[in-house]
Amino acid sequence: MTTALKISTTELFTDIPPPLGEVVAEYRIAAGDAIAYPVAAGQHIQIIDVEGSQCSDFLAFGGDRQHDPLDATVTRTLTGLAVPQAGLPSKVFAQSMQPLVEVVQDTCSSHDSFLLACTARYYEDSGYPGHPSCSDNFNRVLAPYGIAPRPGWPALNFFYNTSVDCHGAIGFEEPLSRPGDYVLLLAHQELLCASSACPDDIDPANGWHPTPIHVRIYAAGQTFARAIGRRVAADWPLRLTQDSAFTPSIRQLTDDLVEYNGFWVPRSFAHQGDQAEYWALRQRAALMDLSALRKFKVHGKDAFALLQYAFSRNLNKLASGQAAYGCLLNPHGGIVDDGIVFCFGPTRYRYVGNCDTDGDWLRKLAQQKAWSVTVEAVSDRLHNLALQGPLSRDMLKTLVPEVIDLGYFNFIEAQIRGISVLISRTGYTGELGYELFVHPQHGAALWEILLAAGQPLGMLPLGMKALDRARIEAGLLAMGYEFNDLTSPYQAGMGWAVAIKKPDFIGKAALEEIRRHPPRVAVGLVLEGPEVAAHGQSV
Repeated sequence: MTTALKISTTELFTDIPPPLGEVVAEYRIAAGDAIAYPVAAGQHIQIIDVEGSQCSDFLAFGGDRQHDPLDATVTRTLTGLAVPQAGLPSKVFAQSMQPLVEVVQDTCSSHDSFLLACTARYYEDSGYPGHPSCSDNFNRVLAPYGIAPRPGWPALNFFYNTSVDCHGAIGFEEPLSRPGDYVLLLAHQELLCASSACPDDIDPANGWHPTPIHVRIYAAGQTFARAIGRRVAADWPLRLTQDSAFTPSIRQLTDDLVEYNGFWVPRSFAHQGDQAEYWALRQRAALMDLSALRKFKVHGKDAFALLQYAFSRNLNKLASGQAAYGCLLNPHGGIVDDGIVFCFGPTRYRYVGNCDTDGDWLRKLAQQKAWSVTVEAVSDRLHNLALQGPLSRDMLKTLVPEVIDLGYFNFIEAQIRGISVLISRTGYTGELGYELFVHPQHGAALWEILLAAGQPLGMLPLGMKALDRARIEAGLLAMGYEFNDLTSPYQAGMGWAVAIKKPDFIGKAALEEIRRHPPRVAVGLVLEGPEVAAHGQSV
């Protein structure tokens, strides 16, 4: 039976996350049931999977007399996405092409917009005549509002884990949602909504065991940060997309932000476009936010031994104030991640890579070897900008004259108008450039200082679209695109970054064999015409 509870009973719900703000209504939908509920413009709707692995189909009706229903086909067409997601393409549209709701937060990111809410026919065809269905439940709860019944309702099917295989067949598996996962929606107009706790118990759609869904309605006028939930690994806690120290300043220049590695990053800056950003990088200078990189402090008497064993380069040649690019390796010679080791002294290093799990890998190796070393994640204390382009030195020397003599893969600690920064002569574009690491509390000020200093030289802020083009042209690789942990440096075209003559390092035996007979080798292609090849396209 459906239960509706008001704000005064919020404390009863100890099995779900606490409210995000001021709640005006709460509904607990029993397993296999559905409800209809009104939502005012500006209110937020939070749909919570109470026990995990439970689908919840969602309908919304807007317009005059609430006869303008949610339309998944219109939504896919207008957003260009299979399912709306938190960020710029977040709106859910009605048949009239007017927005009904938009996704503000999503901790699961596994949903469906192609299939109907389950129907009586589906169960009949499966040999279960008379089985309850979401569509029949919707017909029942919508009837008092004068909405005509349908044999099957097109819906947004939250937490429904569907996929399309290479043959075009649509399949589904047990939902990926965990207890407490939720979707937060913002209502754009006065709506009648309906939500279900899907009754399907004949297949994996609800993990073979339907459970309740909880709906919260938040008072209008509240603001919630846009975020996508992310778990680095199965046993890691949920983490919502975060802003870097520079994101508030970036949002003043563009709203075209995408989630990357747990951060909101600009895809492009609308007033200039990625083509202008690219040419600013190639001809003048560009400034970009790379705070999504992961930073680890590696310190202790065996810090050198650990990195010398785990990293592909020979760190014997690294003096204080120098850095080296290379790979973390696994026993099979595969690339765990690529990154840079910064040397601050014989017992103090910093590793900058792409993945939170890099720290776990280093700790695991240290434990296996019984080394006395601490690997400390410091990403939250170090956000970083990349200043790149042929005029980057001319610009930066007006603020830090010492950079004139800063050599390639060297770094210094300096002050920029009272702000402590670490400046390295490194980059990810193939151009002359620098990376600047700063404590987040000073990030916004540093961004404004650099942007103002670069304006006379025609410097522009740079988004991910232009950066991706530049790094591909420079032959710089990206984790998950050009390599993974089954790819060796020799296969990825990074054999130069392997100090194969080091006496002992992880994966050495495997790499010696792969070096002689690599099964495949990465190559670059020169494309004819003005088109930019996207990842996954056929060439």
